[in-house]
Amino acid sequence: MLREEKIDLVVERFYNRFNKYNTKVLTKLGETIKKFENVTPSEAHILAQELRNGTTVQELNEELSRITGKTINEIYEVFDTIAKDDVEFYEEYYKAKNMVFVPYNERTGLMYYVNSISTATSGEMINIANTTGFTAKVNGTTQFRTLRQTYINLIDEAVYNVSRGTQDYQSAMRGVIKELANSGVKTIDYATGYKRRLDSSVRQVINDGVSRVFDNIQQQIGDELGTDGVEISAHGMCAWDHLPYQGKQYTNKQFEKIQESLDRPIGMWNCRHTVYRIILGVDLPAYTKEQLNGYKKDSLMKINYDGNTYTKYEATQVQRKLETAIRRNKDTQIIARASGIQSEINKSQQKINQLTQKYNDFSKKAGLPTYKERLSVSGYRKVKIKWFDTFF
Repeated sequence: MLREEKIDLVVERFYNRFNKYNTKVLTKLGETIKKFENVTPSEAHILAQELRNGTTVQELNEELSRITGKTINEIYEVFDTIAKDDVEFYEEYYKAKNMVFVPYNERTGLMYYVNSISTATSGEMINIANTTGFTAKVNGTTQFRTLRQTYINLIDEAVYNVSRGTQDYQSAMRGVIKELANSGVKTIDYATGYKRRLDSSVRQVINDGVSRVFDNIQQQIGDELGTDGVEISAHGMCAWDHLPYQGKQYTNKQFEKIQESLDRPIGMWNCRHTVYRIILGVDLPAYTKEQLNGYKKDSLMKINYDGNTYTKYEATQVQRKLETAIRRNKDTQIIARASGIQSEINKSQQKINQLTQKYNDFSKKAGLPTYKERLSVSGYRKVKIKWFDTFF
């Protein structure tokens, strides 16, 4: 069976690939802003027409298609490897019960199922790639724009600010830069209107696919071995809704009722728990009462910071928000650097420094580990700020 850490590495590989694409798009948009910086209004209109008829959006869409295609090809291989390792993990269980163990490559039905999950996940990847763009506020409401619409609007905004001639062009474009960076490349579910960053959507889709493969194997192997219950894994800093159930064993019917009662089912929607099929009365609990009490105490521990009180789990959510804020400011710096707008580069770096300091301080006081990889953004380079830059 692939350990959770190894699965995380697989998921992160896909995530990082699309994170790099986000950086590439922001860089291209920043370079477009820079082209208008020192042109006259008449030159701006000519330049705008050239850019509208250019191939920038086409090239970015082709790049997205390329990395999506590469990811889809790897999904089949990765899901197959995960399934094979999961099945082989139980070989000793079959031997212990004097049962014939059937390896993965002889399980035609399971292989067909894994292939169907790979196909469904690939289809979701295609939908994600076909519904990418940016969010922007229009007349007080947040609207979704395709990459082409975003690019054309950016050009129009640049021409408008050049034509006004009443204020510094860089100052006028700061708001546009901030909005693009705060959005990042997003994908939208048109049926629900739900929007999420492209890289985060990819991570979610891959995780869900892996979970479906694992759950099906657990059910099939469990039926063959005659399991009649489940055991839920346990960990510290558990969410309150799953805390009463983690680390415990249940009959299959009991577990079905628990799942039906929860708004967020165990093992789904980024839940870190894993559900294992067991034989009640034979499979000993994986966790002692002392361990589970320790996890519960850890999860409910109160933390005071800046006048606010958090449980340990709530503290991890504060961590996630700080990590997101740091990445957004790094995105701002990437597009600002491509735009050549030094004042915005300095401001974003100041914010990054402040947020990173708070992140480290909060994590230390909350007793939480820090995750440098969650703060990383492809293409970001730290900028040294001189004392007088803080005034501009």
